[in-house]
Amino acid sequence: MKHFDKHSTSIKALVDVSEAMLNAMEQHGIDPETVSKSNEFTVMIHFLKSIIDGELNIPNELTDRIRDTAFQLELDHKLNKKLN
Repeated sequence: MKHFDKHSTSIKALVDVSEAMLNAMEQHGIDPETVSKSNEFTVMIHFLKSIIDGELNIPNELTDRIRDTAFQLELDHKLNKKLN
């Protein structure tokens, strides 16, 4: 059941993060209802879930694909340079 506890934790975290983003958008005059219905928002939520799953060591095919692609494109190295 520990596996399901991790998923419960990751889903709760995802909901909290999503709500916080939508609330912040609304404070800046962006309609959260419209945003939440967009395809881009759906993709972003999948990416966020993959990040959370990666932090909790929950197998997620998308996380693996993102890491593989980042490695192939050397994105880790390029992003670290830009962030520093």
